[in-house]
Amino acid sequence: MAQQTLAVIGADDPLGEAVVREALVRGLRVLATAPLPRRVPRLSPELEVLRAESGSQEDLEPAVRGADGVVLALTPQLVHDATMLATDAAIAAVRAMRAVGAQRLVGVSSTQLSDSSRLWGPLRRRLHHGGLQDLRRLERLLAGSGLDWTVLRAGRTTDLLGTREQVVGSSLEHGDRTLPREDLARALVDQALAEGREPRILTVTA
Repeated sequence: MAQQTLAVIGADDPLGEAVVREALVRGLRVLATAPLPRRVPRLSPELEVLRAESGSQEDLEPAVRGADGVVLALTPQLVHDATMLATDAAIAAVRAMRAVGAQRLVGVSSTQLSDSSRLWGPLRRRLHHGGLQDLRRLERLLAGSGLDWTVLRAGRTTDLLGTREQVVGSSLEHGDRTLPREDLARALVDQALAEGREPRILTVTA
């Protein structure tokens, strides 16, 4: 069986680093991107780090070409002020993948988009308005991309050791639960190597 290749956009992000480690442990070939590749630890001969800005289609094309799956591995920024970080990265990734014929794309969003808590839900949406709007745009962009896509909504990531018992499901009512970063990375790699299916927006919990 041919070795599978995973493209990881944002290997200098803590989540991106975790995705790279998980993919290498599984014996995958990894093409990772970072604005400053020297800041990404060279963990294995199977890891190649390319210089790329996450918002640049031209930069991303060499990384996603020939990839069996692409992970947009940027930690969701839950901020009040307007931001376009996730939006710009999603646009660049989609355009790059279309240009080279790559199909499978997995991204990360936040459970706060579907927080139904009567008290904390509205408060979090006000506090994190800019970041949540950015993540909502990411989800809409992927939905209209024509690619084989999946979005994992997750709670706040932590540095705690992973449980290795992460659950991915269609229920979106999980508020602001925390999730070990390792567990989210494991779920992202699982999804990137599998064919997408409905529903396309899923929640991952520990």
